[in-house]
Amino acid sequence: MITFLRSALSKILFLSLFTLLVFSSGISFAQIKFSVVCPQKTIGKDDVLQIQFKVENASNVDAIIPPDFKNFTIAGGPNQQSGMTSFNGKVDQYISVGFYLKPNSTGKFVIGPAKAHADGKIFTTQPISIEVTDQPASQSNNNQLNPLTPFSNFGFDFPSVPATHQFDDYILKPGENPGEKVQKNLFINLDVNKKTCFVGEPIVASYKIYTRLRSESTITDAPSFNGFSVSDLDVNDNNNYSIEKYNGRQYNVYTLRKVQLYPLQAGTITLDPLVSNNKVTFIKSEYANSQNGGRFYDMLEGFADATTPENGIVEKTVTLKSKPVTITVKPLPVENKPSGFKGAVGNFSMQASLEKNNITTDDAGNLIVTISGEGNIQLINSPKINWPEELDGYDAKVRDNVDKSSVPMKGSKTFTFPFTVSKAGNYKIDSISFSYFDPSAGVYKTLYSGPLNVNVKKGTGFSNNSYVKNSEKKRQSENPFFFSKRSEIILTVVLLLAVFLSILFVINKKNKRENILEKNIKIDDLENRSSMPEPEFIIPENPLLEAHEKLIEQDSVQFYHTLHFSLKNYLCSKFKIPTEEFSKKRLNEELDKCNVGLGTSLMLNSLLEEVEINLYAPPENSNHLKSVFEKASEVVSLLQKQVC
Repeated sequence: MITFLRSALSKILFLSLFTLLVFSSGISFAQIKFSVVCPQKTIGKDDVLQIQFKVENASNVDAIIPPDFKNFTIAGGPNQQSGMTSFNGKVDQYISVGFYLKPNSTGKFVIGPAKAHADGKIFTTQPISIEVTDQPASQSNNNQLNPLTPFSNFGFDFPSVPATHQFDDYILKPGENPGEKVQKNLFINLDVNKKTCFVGEPIVASYKIYTRLRSESTITDAPSFNGFSVSDLDVNDNNNYSIEKYNGRQYNVYTLRKVQLYPLQAGTITLDPLVSNNKVTFIKSEYANSQNGGRFYDMLEGFADATTPENGIVEKTVTLKSKPVTITVKPLPVENKPSGFKGAVGNFSMQASLEKNNITTDDAGNLIVTISGEGNIQLINSPKINWPEELDGYDAKVRDNVDKSSVPMKGSKTFTFPFTVSKAGNYKIDSISFSYFDPSAGVYKTLYSGPLNVNVKKGTGFSNNSYVKNSEKKRQSENPFFFSKRSEIILTVVLLLAVFLSILFVINKKNKRENILEKNIKIDDLENRSSMPEPEFIIPENPLLEAHEKLIEQDSVQFYHTLHFSLKNYLCSKFKIPTEEFSKKRLNEELDKCNVGLGTSLMLNSLLEEVEINLYAPPENSNHLKSVFEKASEVVSLLQKQVC
C-alpha cells in the first residue's frame, strides 16, 4: 500500500508539473496567421491594384485559394514568395501569393475572403472594399511606374532650325510603324556588377528601363531569383533616375528593381527576365508642324496632356522583356577547408567575452560572441561552444545589427549563450573558433578567441538566476493570462486534486481491464505484439516513386505537392525528426550534427525553396519538372551516402 501511494504521488507531482508548464508556456507559442495585404483602397480606373495573401507561422501549407476577382482582370500573378525572419532566436516562416489586378470599371467593389489549408486547418481572410474612381492613373500607385517624361530631364538647347527635326523620336510621321519606333527607343536592360563569383559572394542586379519616349510602364512579371538569398536595395525618386549613353544615343534611364543576390549553390544560374506593359504616346507630325515657336515647346513640356487633342496623338501598348543573364557560381575550394566552416563568406572579425567573470551557483552566466564585418552576415550561424562538463550551456539568443543597403551587407551579429553551474569552482571555457572564406584573397581564414575563465562561488540555495528571472518577466509581459503568486498556489492545489482523482479513476479502470485481458489473451500473443517493430522513422525504399509517377503523367500540380510531401517524409525519417517538429531550422541543425557537406546542405535548401515556390502556380514546362526531379534524386543520393 505504501509503495502504491508513493508511486501514485510521484505520478501526481510529475503530471502537475507538466500541466503547469503547459499552462504557463502554451499561450506564448506562435499562432498561425492568414492575412490579406492591400495598401491601396482607392485607385484610378487605369491603376493597377496589388494584393497579397500571406500565411505566417505554419509548419505545412497545403494550399492558398484566392477569391474570385470579379470586376477585376488579373494583370500579373500569381507571384509566390516564401521565407523566414529571425529575431532573438525566434524564427517566423511565411508563404504568400500575390496578384496585380486591373479594374474593369469604376465603382465600389468587394474582394471576397481567400482560404488557406495549413497544418490541417482552414483559415480565411477578411473581405476588403476597393473604390475605383474615374481619375487617371495615380502617381502614388506602387505598381504603376511614374510616367517617363524625357523632355523635362534632357537639357536640350532649342535650336533655331525647325523644332520638329530635333524631336523626331517623339513624332510619328505618315507611313512610320509605331511598333518599330518603340523598339528603337524603349527597352529594359539587366545590369550586373559581375558574372562570376563564389558561393556566398554577392552580386548586384539592376533592372533598368531605357527610354527616349514618353511612356507609362507597369511591371507584370517579376523575377523569382531561385538559387539565391535575396535582399532588395532601396530605389527611390532620388536614385532611380539617370541619363546614360547606350550605343552612342542618350537615354533617360529609370531603375525598376535593384537587388543584391547571395548564391546558395555552385553552378550556372540564369537570372529571370523582368516583364512590363508600356503605353507609349506619339505626337502626329501634322499636328506638330502646326505648332510653331513657343507653342511647340509648350506642347512638349505638357506632352499629350489635356490640351492636346485626341486626333493629334497616337498611343501604342507594347510588352517589354529584359534579356536573361547567366551567372557562373564557383564552388568554394575543398582544399584547406576548416572542419568548423559553416558557409560564412566575406571579411569578418570576432570578439568573445563573459558578461561576468564571477558568479554563484544561484546565477546564470552569459557568454557573448560578436561577429562583425561584411559579407553574407545574415546567413551566419552561431559558433560551436565546447562547454566544460560541469557547465550547462543553452541555445544562443541572436541580435542582428546589419545594414542591408550596403554591398556586401555589413554590420554585426551577436550571440548570447546563457549557462549555469551547480558546483562551485574555477572553470575554463576553451578558445572559440570561427572560420570564413575570403573571396578577395581566395583563402579560408579562422579566427580564435582566447580561453575564458569563470569563477563560481557556492550560492545561498535561493536562486538569483537572472536568466530565469528575465524569462519570467518576459512571460508576464507577453502573457495576458499570467497569474499572481497566490493564484498560482490556488491553481496548483486545484490541479493536484483533479489529477489525483483522475489517476485513481484511471488506475481502477486499468486494473479491471488487465484482469479481463489476462483471461482472454494468450501470453504468446502478448509477446508477439511487444516484439513488433516501431513504425516510426522507416525510410522508404524509393522515396521519390510517387513523384516520378506524377512526372511521367506530366501532372505539374500534383507533381509538386507529391514531391513536397515525399521529401518531408523522407527527411523526417532520415534525421529522426517528428513530423510535427519539422522546420527548416530544425533540418539545418540535424544536417550540421550529421556533418553533411555544405554543398549538399545548400542544394537541399535550394530544392525545398524551389518546390515551395511552385506549389501554388507550377510551371507547365516538362523540362522544368524533369530538372527539379533530377535535383531531388541527386540530393537523396548524396544524403544516403553521407548519413548512415
